[in-house]
This record gives sequence, structure tokens and C-alpha cells, in this order.
Amino acid sequence: MSEFKIGDKVKFLNAVGGGIVKKIQGGMIYVEDETGFDMPFSQAELIRMDDQTGVGKAFNDDSIGRRPEPKPNDDDGHLSFPTIDELEAEVRRLRNQNANLQDQIKQLKAQVLSLQRTIARIS
Repeated sequence: MSEFKIGDKVKFLNAVGGGIVKKIQGGMIYVEDETGFDMPFSQAELIRMDDQTGVGKAFNDDSIGRRPEPKPNDDDGHLSFPTIDELEAEVRRLRNQNANLQDQIKQLKAQVLSLQRTIARIS
């Protein structure tokens, strides 16, 4: 995970939302949220958008769940819709993303099981 810099886009780990880093001072990172307010956070309470992988990126992908947008036709201004090849490519992308999410779910389940066993031994 890299250091935060002014201008970084971040998400809040313990709250809904995110914003842009506006100031870093005394170990605190000040983030301007979508309402325009600067709010102080510790590094542990934030995640940079560039640092997200797998599920994190999937949840922040604005294209997920949207229907393909019609594109203006260059010749006569009529709208054209995605081709079969474009739709098939999108289906492949979504299937790959689903497989990635399934793998991450398996990994998370294994981590939870390991933590439960560790807690049981400590108790």
C-alpha cells in the first residue's frame, strides 16, 4: 500500500463514501467528501482507489450493472447499439470477474476458518 498524497481519491473503510485528499498534517489525512467538507482521518481509516484490487475494484466499477449505452452513428446521427461481438466480450469480462470474485470468496472463507480456529485455541 502506498503513501497518501494530496489529490488521491480515497474510500472510507468504516463509513460509506469517500473523497479527495486535500491536506496531510500531523498524521491526519483531511479528505474533502462529496458535500465539500474536509474531514480528518487516520491512514488506517482510508484506502486509496489506486490500491484496490479484486472485489474493491469491482465495487467501484461504475460500469457494473449498467446496460450498454447506444452510440451516436457518425454518418447520420442515428443511434447504434453494441454489436454481438461487443456483447460477447462483455459477457466474457463479467464471467472472468465472477470467477475472480468466487476465488476471493474461497480465500476469505479459509481466512475466517483459520481465525475461528485461532480464537478457539486462545479461548
